[in-house]
Amino acid sequence: TGINSSVAADGGSEAGNGRDTGAGGSEAGADRNTGDAGLKPGQAPADTAVLSGDARTERFEILDADDDGMLVCGAGSNGMSGLFRVGHGSVLEDADGKSVRISELKSGMIVELSWEGYVLESYPGQFSYQKLRITQEKGSRELEFYKQLIKDLAEVDPGLNDGITQSYFDLSMVDSLSDAEKEGLAYMGGTCFGTWGELATEKDLVESGALDPQKGLEYGILVTIEETSNSGSRLTCSARKYRSGTGAYYFSDVTATYKDGGWTYKVGAEMIS
Repeated sequence: TGINSSVAADGGSEAGNGRDTGAGGSEAGADRNTGDAGLKPGQAPADTAVLSGDARTERFEILDADDDGMLVCGAGSNGMSGLFRVGHGSVLEDADGKSVRISELKSGMIVELSWEGYVLESYPGQFSYQKLRITQEKGSRELEFYKQLIKDLAEVDPGLNDGITQSYFDLSMVDSLSDAEKEGLAYMGGTCFGTWGELATEKDLVESGALDPQKGLEYGILVTIEETSNSGSRLTCSARKYRSGTGAYYFSDVTATYKDGGWTYKVGAEMIS
């Protein structure tokens, strides 16, 4: 049975089968060692034992944004790797220096953030910008499609998700995303399963002892996505969520099309084992 779904240009979606919309990635999981939650723009957290307090400006890609803040990753030659939760400041400008609203910030934008330089040592790291400038560069537009695909996969056969405390994402076969985007997608994907989300392959999980080749994952779930083709405006892939050999759900022959600023996709077949 095929299903149709669409991902709107603003990062929302309208699934053809009536599933809830949005991925909510900036609210994913519980931060580890979060400390001060409401930092003022550029303010150093109380327990900062971290990066230098020297003022700095760096480029980041927005992975998710709302009125409360953003989830971002380093972009380009940025020396700051990993994910960061960023609180909003008072100065937001476009590439021409014109004032913009928080509601205009979208996933995939590359922005320059200026702040005091302090970053709270948590995961994701945390700081608040004093000034944001939107550049004309963009991240991978495929990210929005994969955010929705994972959300939809999490919602089918919800019994497979029962009792899990960890979700793992094998995105090693998704060539359209950068390593930083993959890390962010796994983190946001954890929200869909109500757990912490991180990157891992099946081999990684077997070697760590989390996955028993015979019994599967007792307390976790593994999402694997394989991107089979991508022309820029049309891509094909398959996706699977796995607990064991007799507990898995598949989206097969997925075809996604980018048009008018958004993605639509169709699942050729859904299978369960």
